[in-house]
Amino acid sequence: PEDALFCHKCGKPQREIVSVGEPEVVPAPPPIPVTVAQPLIISFHNGPAVRIALGMGFLAFLCLLVVGQLALPQALILVWLAAAGFLAVFLYRRSTGQRLSVMNGARLGWISGIFGFVIVTIILTVFVIALSEPSVVATLREQIKTRGIPDANLDQMIEALHSPSGITSVLGLFFLLFTVLPAFGGAVGAKLL
Repeated sequence: PEDALFCHKCGKPQREIVSVGEPEVVPAPPPIPVTVAQPLIISFHNGPAVRIALGMGFLAFLCLLVVGQLALPQALILVWLAAAGFLAVFLYRRSTGQRLSVMNGARLGWISGIFGFVIVTIILTVFVIALSEPSVVATLREQIKTRGIPDANLDQMIEALHSPSGITSVLGLFFLLFTVLPAFGGAVGAKLL
């Protein structure tokens, strides 16, 4: 063909090639900056944080049971709930080696409290269902009498747990205790550690 640069049969140039200029030099890409790995954000998507928070939530629930069974001072519950948040931050830092900001420490404590609250809610639900059976109430009355607690307290508790407003107020109190105190403890733990 007339406009071809080379012969299709022998490869001989058919016309003179005019060079337009030097080939364009492509600059090398800039070096990739080295970044320091950012610590994981404390949330329910952070595996180590969730495992530690679940353990601390369970320990907070166990402390609630122990204080109730041994008739220890009720203020011990408040101290332990704050200590659970503090301990969660300590264990997270020890297992991951990452320092936590005060906000992330509070989040870790809050997640611990949420797990503790869920456990308390499940146990309270089972207890309320059990209280609907008269034989369970009779057995509970016998156990309370052996401890020397008046029946009036048991009657008030049963009455409160049979009304929706009573259950809501109990759950609201537990929610506040199990979320605010561990979050406070977690914030203090992150600040001090």
